[in-house]
Order: sequence, then C-alpha cells, then structure tokens
Amino acid sequence: MTRYIIKHFIIVLLISLVITSSITFVLFSFKQVDNTKERLIYDVQLIDYALNNKKDFNKQIDKLSPLSSINNSRISVIDKQGKVIADTYGIHQGKDHLNREEVKEALKSKDHTGFAIRNSSTINEREMYAAYYDGQYIVRLSIPYNGIGIFLPLMIPSLALSFTIAFIVAVIIARLLAKRISQPLTEISESLNNMTDDYRFSVHKYPHEEYNNIVATIEKLSHRLRKSMRETQFEQNKIDLIIRRMNEGFILLDEKKRVLSINKSAKKIVGPLHEKDDFKDIKLEALRDALHSPEEKIRVKLKLNNRYYKCYVSKFPFGTALFFVDITAAKNAEKMREDFFSSVSHELKTPITSIRGYSELLSEGVVTDPSLQHDMLEKIQKQVDNMSNLINDILLLSRFDNDDIVVERVPVNMKSTVEDIVSSYESLCLKEEITIHKEVEDVNILFHPQQMANLLSNLISNAIKYNHPGGLVNVNVYKNEDDLFIEVSDTGIGIPQEDQNRVFERFYRVDKGRSRMKGGTGLGLAIVKHIVSFNKGKLTLTSTPEVGTTITIRFPNI
Repeated sequence: MTRYIIKHFIIVLLISLVITSSITFVLFSFKQVDNTKERLIYDVQLIDYALNNKKDFNKQIDKLSPLSSINNSRISVIDKQGKVIADTYGIHQGKDHLNREEVKEALKSKDHTGFAIRNSSTINEREMYAAYYDGQYIVRLSIPYNGIGIFLPLMIPSLALSFTIAFIVAVIIARLLAKRISQPLTEISESLNNMTDDYRFSVHKYPHEEYNNIVATIEKLSHRLRKSMRETQFEQNKIDLIIRRMNEGFILLDEKKRVLSINKSAKKIVGPLHEKDDFKDIKLEALRDALHSPEEKIRVKLKLNNRYYKCYVSKFPFGTALFFVDITAAKNAEKMREDFFSSVSHELKTPITSIRGYSELLSEGVVTDPSLQHDMLEKIQKQVDNMSNLINDILLLSRFDNDDIVVERVPVNMKSTVEDIVSSYESLCLKEEITIHKEVEDVNILFHPQQMANLLSNLISNAIKYNHPGGLVNVNVYKNEDDLFIEVSDTGIGIPQEDQNRVFERFYRVDKGRSRMKGGTGLGLAIVKHIVSFNKGKLTLTSTPEVGTTITIRFPNI
C-alpha cells in the first residue's frame, strides 16, 4: 500500500506540475508579448523623435536601426496615404501599406500607436509590428516573432530546477504520508494476525474516524463470528453426542477413504479404527466392494461375531457415510416366527391326525363295541380340548406380542385365588398321587383376575405334570415390604442346566414325549413370562435334575 500511495502521489504531482508549468508558460509568454509590445512602441516613438523630415529617411533609419533595443529589427516610414517612403530592407518603397493592421490602428487610435502580429508578405515570416503616427508620417518598427515558443528556452532552466526540487520534496512527503496512512492499517493487520482462538483482538483508538469505523466494523464481524462459532460448536457437540451414544454404528470417510469420524458402536463392529486411518484396507470384502461401486446408495448385509448387520453406504462429493444397523433381533424374530409356525403346524397336526383316525374308524363301522366307541369319543374330545387350549394360548401370546392387551386391574385376593386353582387340580393330583402344600397370606394385589389365574394355573399345572408319583408341590404367597412374592416348587424331575434358559421359549420342551403324554401345549411358561413382564414383575428359576424345580415371581408395589 505504501508503494501504491507514493506512486500515485508522484503521478498526481507530476501531472499538477505539467499543468501548472504549462499555464505558467502561457501566462509568461503573454506577459512577454505585452512587454515586447511596450518596448516596440517605445522604440518606434524614439525613432520618430530622432527622424528629421528634411533629411533622407533611408539614411537616417539605417543609422538608427542598430540602436534599437531589439535585434533583427526593421524600420519603415510611411506617409499618410500609406505609401512606403523609406525601409530598412530597401524594398516596397512606394507600395501602399494603408491596409496594414498596425497602420490603420495608428491612424485611428487616440495615442496614434498601432500594434499587430501577422505574416510579412515581404520576407514571408511572422513579424510583430508597432507603428506611430506623428501627424505627418507613420514610423513602423517590426521584429521577427515565432510564437510563444520563443520564450521556452528562457523557462527551461527554471522549470527543470522546480521539477527536480518538487519531485524530491514529493517523494519525501509521499513516503511520510504513506507511512502515516498505512501505519494504522498495519497495526490493525498485526492485531488481527494475533487474534485469539475465540476471535478477540485489541486495537487502540485513532485520531481519524475512518480508521475507528474500520475497527468497529471488524469488531462487529468478530462478535458475529464468535456467536456463529459458538452456535456451530454447540450443534456440532450435539451431533457428536448423538453419534457417540447411538447404538447404531456410524463412520464418515473423506474423499480418499480415510476415517473422519467413527463412534464406539462402529468400532465394536468393524474393529479398532481411529480417525485418519485408511478405510480402504478394511478386511470386509463386502464393504470394500461397496466403496468401489459407482452407485451412490448401497445396502450391504454383514454377519460379524454371530450378529447380523445391515450397512447403508451413502456417497457424497466430499466423502462417504456408513451406517450400521444391528438386525440380529429382527433375524432372530424372523427365525422365531418360522420356528413358531413350524411348531404350531406340528402341534396342530398331531391332534388332527388322531381325531381323523378315530373318526374314520367310527364312521366306517370298524369298531362295534359300545365301550370302545365311547372310549374313542372321549379321546377325540380330549384332542379337541387340547387344540382349543393351544389356539387360546397362541392367541393370548399374539396379543402380548402386539401389545394388544388392555386390562382393568382390580384388587385380587391371593388366598381365594390360589384355593380356586388348587381345587381345580384335585382330580389330577389324586390321579398322579401328588400332594399340594399351601402357605398363602391373606393379601390383595391390583391385578387382572384372569391373568393371575392363568399364571397360577400354568405354574401349578407344570409342578404336577413334571413331578414324581407321590411327589410334593409347595405354593407360597407372601408379602415382603411393598412387594408380593409367589413361589411354586416341586420335587419332580427337574430341568437340566443347559435347558433352564430356554424353558420359557414357545413350544420348547425338555421331555417332548412326557409333555405330549401329559397334554401340555408347550406355551405355559411362555405365557407366564409374558404376564410377569407385562405387569413389571421379575421371574427367577432354580432347578436340579431329579430334585425339583422352584419358580419365584416378585411383583412390586402391591
């Protein structure tokens, strides 16, 4: 900027000097012309005074011409009629000069003087003429005149000197002025270069308002920038927090496939990657192929560490984003649905086959013994009841799965409810030689009566069915602080350790033959688990093979 100011300052100065010098030269030339005019008129009057009209004019003017104050002068004497009487050059004598400008002006003017600048027809050069009329004749004096350029040599030394002095002074002043103008800007620039990380800077006030306006504008911009950066940082922190805490894996790559951002979930999926690591070296072939694919959006299915993932790959001009969704639960649910429908088909097929066989025997008259016919009808009725129970259990579980259960909780007396359920199994207990021991406190719980009946019925039914002949079933219900505990134990066959985590699955049976013989649907404990979960309870199972099984349920805030 300093050079710019100096350069343009000197240019402006030079232009000003040229204009000023030109004007000065013109004015000086005009002044010189006026001075020369006065000298010519003065000289021509002196010549007229020195002339004697009784003597020869030519001889007189030849003597007077060298005495003129101006060199190369020409003297002419003209009578009133305009005829040349005498001339220094000895030409045009007798010629009529009455129409010459200077002659006409001398004859007409009050001071009898005339002046003109014109081309001479005698010597074909531009001349300056002065004439004086003394009443008898006209004396004319002329000198060569080549325009104002004749005065240029007189001014060149002074102009050159003034130009040189002005240029030196201009350079010095321009440097000082440029430094003074640019110094505040340099200070502002240095202050901005030393700006803090939060875009703060300090600049003192200047005597010129223009600089203070610049500083004020920069301070406003700095404030707006700090505010914008805070807002951007806040939004970035929110995005980073969301990305860090979400269960889905997220990876952002730059255009060179280097990691820009990766969350913990993604590290668990693809391995311990860090920012700026090269993702092109990933060992997962499916992901490498997706990254090199020309498609902008790709979905890739992966199986890693016995879990299933769906990876959504989106490509942008500045990089690539990978979003990993764990679909293991969906895969397992799909498999469970397949297993469920397979089990349902199998469970329904068995009683249907049995019913078909008995009905065909009866319809074809193969069995004629009334007692056998009655026995077959009872078996058909039993299979129908099993199918009905199975369908009812399936519908109940389906409603739990779809969260399609709306219940009205009312106070349920546990003692009377247990008594009702136990009494319904008296015939089965006599048949199996099972003894039920009850220790039930007389307490109430806000519960759906049918759900509580289903829960107790399934627990007690399983304890009877999977017990040894002559075995014992204990039913305990008690209150501990604000929680209600239901505990059903038996002295039956027990559950092996490897099956204990699966007995609450649908259609899972430890002993399939025994279950079908006892008429179970394989859904009882699954229903128990859903009822407990629906009512925010907690279920625990402890079992030892050939010793017995104990199931404990705790419901809070009775």
